[in-house]
Amino acid sequence: MDGWIKLHRSILESETYNCLSLHQKIIMIEILLRTNFTSGFWFDKKTGRKIKIKPGQLITSVNKIKIDWLKNEKQISDKKIRNTLVKLQKLGFLSIQTTNAYTLLTICKYTDYQQDETKEGEHKDKQRANEGQAEGKQKASKGQQYKKEKKEKNNSNPRTNKFDEIHLQIANTFVQEIKKNIPQFRQPNLETWANNIRLMMEKDNRTQAQIEYLIKWVQQDDFEMVNVLSPVKLRKRFDALVLKAKNDYNKKNGSQSGRQQQNQALLERMKQDEPI
Repeated sequence: MDGWIKLHRSILESETYNCLSLHQKIIMIEILLRTNFTSGFWFDKKTGRKIKIKPGQLITSVNKIKIDWLKNEKQISDKKIRNTLVKLQKLGFLSIQTTNAYTLLTICKYTDYQQDETKEGEHKDKQRANEGQAEGKQKASKGQQYKKEKKEKNNSNPRTNKFDEIHLQIANTFVQEIKKNIPQFRQPNLETWANNIRLMMEKDNRTQAQIEYLIKWVQQDDFEMVNVLSPVKLRKRFDALVLKAKNDYNKKNGSQSGRQQQNQALLERMKQDEPI
């Protein structure tokens, strides 16, 4: 792959870049690096047609990004990739044209990343600076609008498959507790686990303390430690496990109270010099 791009450090201060998470920033840079810098053609095998590609354009797909670009990284799902492309479009970084056969990405203001400064005069520099300032304001406005839309969406629409950091934290705790008993336990999809934890808290009204207590109790019970190995099982049997944990607690504390009473009676008899 030939060519070069101009990636200025000022990108670190741009509204677009700072609106992105780490994996979204990686995808943004990958798009810049892989975009065509000269005109060319792409052959559509399904239709047998040649598709003209202009500088600043790139034909790709979610599957190609996941496998070829990100080397099938497990932490970055197809959904995250699609959401990243939509977010970059809303922020004015690129436009998306989708067909049944391919997805065409077009970087807005591509010349800002490709034009050779040594061949431009002072007028061009000043013009680009003014355009960059206007573009920065436009992107900042779009970034603020995107944040506003996202906040309104979160406030008005019920979440169906989203989780917070606390849900992910509890899911990770569950995995670590299991691995104490089963070191070779296969790493699960933490996003799926976190979403099930979220359902327990939001739909079933379980508290964080209740869930974490039951997770630890299950992995200390000889029978349940091999039967409850996922949030799905935990949620399904939650009430039954709570009763079992309570009975276990009462038995342990009941026997302890009995021993304490015997010891106290023994001490009283010793004080009175009664024969033991």
